[in-house]
Amino acid sequence: MSDKRLSILFTSGWYPSKAHSTVGNFVQRHAEAVATRCDVWVLYVASMPQWQGPPKIEEHHEKDVTTVIVYCRPGFFAKRKAFIKGAYHLIRSKKIQFDAVHHNVLWPHGWQPRWLHSKFNLPYLVTEHWTGYDPINANKRHPLLLWMSKFGARKASFLCPVTMDLQQKMIDFGISGNYRVVPNVVDTRLFSMAAPEGGTIRFLHVSSLVDGHKNISGILRVWKKISDRLPNVHLTLGGDGPVEHWKQYAANLGIRANCIDFFGETTWQGVAQKMESSHALLLFSNYENLPCVIVEALACGLPVISTRVGGISEHISAERGILVERGDEDALQRAIETMAKNIHTYDQSALRNYALERFSNEAVATEFEKLYRIIAK
Repeated sequence: MSDKRLSILFTSGWYPSKAHSTVGNFVQRHAEAVATRCDVWVLYVASMPQWQGPPKIEEHHEKDVTTVIVYCRPGFFAKRKAFIKGAYHLIRSKKIQFDAVHHNVLWPHGWQPRWLHSKFNLPYLVTEHWTGYDPINANKRHPLLLWMSKFGARKASFLCPVTMDLQQKMIDFGISGNYRVVPNVVDTRLFSMAAPEGGTIRFLHVSSLVDGHKNISGILRVWKKISDRLPNVHLTLGGDGPVEHWKQYAANLGIRANCIDFFGETTWQGVAQKMESSHALLLFSNYENLPCVIVEALACGLPVISTRVGGISEHISAERGILVERGDEDALQRAIETMAKNIHTYDQSALRNYALERFSNEAVATEFEKLYRIIAK
């Protein structure tokens, strides 16, 4: 078994598709990383409200990953039927002999690896990325969350949250298992060392732009004060969210147009280009686990300003950035002013090396392959 190239089936509650082009892209990155060492297939069910007729399989191959997406109408039973159709397509029609299943996100699809385990005796592990186990989201939790999470976790050989903080939140929530932390991944060939030009200190924010999660309004209120005080700073803010709303919000605050710009949904290549022309990453989230944008920034040699939430403090120290408390706008202002003043004291090479050692395709794929070989039949 040690010399054999393993065949791994990725399943997930989130994955990019025609239904949503960016949701679950961090799962896609894990799949692409693992594909550097194993043969990887992805099976994902995408429900679309306008879908008519039976489930339809679409298959494509990119970056050494074969992705099978089954499109169907919404609803648990429709999605279950679509998943089974996709599984039979791979295992019975194409006769692929998988060594293990790698499931991502227990809620609400933890039943998928359990079904594969019971039907085909396939061992599985679970990667967890979800912020729903954070107590701040307690009032949003579905009544079946604990039951479904336990159901999916019970037969898992390993539970692999992306941070130690998330592991503890899952344990506190009541999910027991064999835990191994494996972090998010970054393509360090795509995200390379930043080299911004000019004397202006350029900050970058990339996210979903959802205010309750990312606190965009707080960032912009602080940026109004910062830009009024400092003549040589600039903020680029964007992502796959309501960009026009935040443009208007910034205008209403009176933020000068020459010290801020906005962008909408973009590709990974687009994000990498923006990072490579920036000096630092700026986040002010109310809750997180380990955002991919942080590991991408470190790979580019960018220090990070962030709130001390989730597992971020496991990686952002004084050498790699500045942490502030959630919602503390005065602290965020001080952090931005301090970083703008001292930006050239950060060791870009050390930041990139930290990312290479922990978050690169090679580092993450090696960790997962070790676990696959333990559980593979």
